[in-house]
Amino acid sequence: LRTTGPKHNPIFIRIGAVIAGRIARSWVKEQLKGVPRQRRRLYVIGLVAVFTGASGLVGGIYYWVNLVPCPITGRLRFLSTSRSAELEMAKEVSEQQAKTFATKGIKALPSDDPKARRVRRICAKLIKALPSLEAALEEQLGDGILETMQWSVTVVDVGVANAHVLPNGEIYVFTGLLDLCGSDEDGESQLACVIGHEISHALLRHGGERLSKSQVLLATQSALSFVIWGLMPDGFFDFLNFRAIFGFEAVQQTMLNVILSLPNTREQESEADYLGLLLASAACFDPKQAPVLWQKMADKSKAAGQTTPEFLSTHPDSLKRKDNLLEWQHEANKMRKFCNCEEHSHSKQQAFWEGLFSK
Repeated sequence: LRTTGPKHNPIFIRIGAVIAGRIARSWVKEQLKGVPRQRRRLYVIGLVAVFTGASGLVGGIYYWVNLVPCPITGRLRFLSTSRSAELEMAKEVSEQQAKTFATKGIKALPSDDPKARRVRRICAKLIKALPSLEAALEEQLGDGILETMQWSVTVVDVGVANAHVLPNGEIYVFTGLLDLCGSDEDGESQLACVIGHEISHALLRHGGERLSKSQVLLATQSALSFVIWGLMPDGFFDFLNFRAIFGFEAVQQTMLNVILSLPNTREQESEADYLGLLLASAACFDPKQAPVLWQKMADKSKAAGQTTPEFLSTHPDSLKRKDNLLEWQHEANKMRKFCNCEEHSHSKQQAFWEGLFSK
């Protein structure tokens, strides 16, 4: 998801922080003219300490005030984005995505296409199972979040094994994922686990959380840039060109991303894996197919030579996800029992044999 709007372009904000740092340096130098060098150094250290302390105090209070527990898992998370802002972001992303698809000639399958009907049927079962999921967990997925969802299903004719759900409930499934999962009953369960995972991201408001986190990262990076470029000697600054300055900013952004953002993103993926498995189980799909799918994903990544270290990735390692899903099978089976899935399965088998012998 795009997490910054056109009114808050991070590039301009970061350039502004660099310029502000240089202006502040010039102002301080002017104010301290005639002051002995040793005393000037003490003044500068004091100013930096006051700025850093004040920024940290204000930022810390703002962060603490916006800490809320994540539904189901209870993880304490920073969420400053309102639900209305999250829905507005989803609308922007949806419009931008439609433009991108049109530009690239990417089309959605018609509603009467067998693949589209199959995906809609799976999605309908998952959405219908949400009240049962809440009842089994004895906890609501969010404060009225289900009422704000405008569920829709689009099957995109692209050979990419992926799917995503926008915060407003728009579900997008790519045909490459259907090909990977297969067309049999096991494939349906695998597909349901992936879509359940993506629906869980939307229900747990991970999009809003990422937007909130991006704002914190931007503020942190801007404050660091202000201090670093404000303290940088004039001779060294004049020696650097714009490419070097942007390169330094990019390195700083990458370090903050690896340290602060990526671990949190991987936690979100694990939460969505867990809730998605329970949702698929509540809809009476086979939870044993989830680890099977992630073994497929691991094999596919290995064959393609995609071996990004986990600490540099937004997602946990595929085999680690498979192991987690295997550990959660007991809870998934309890969910199936709560939703009387075994009785439904028995009724389907009985209807099949009765229909067979009545011919």
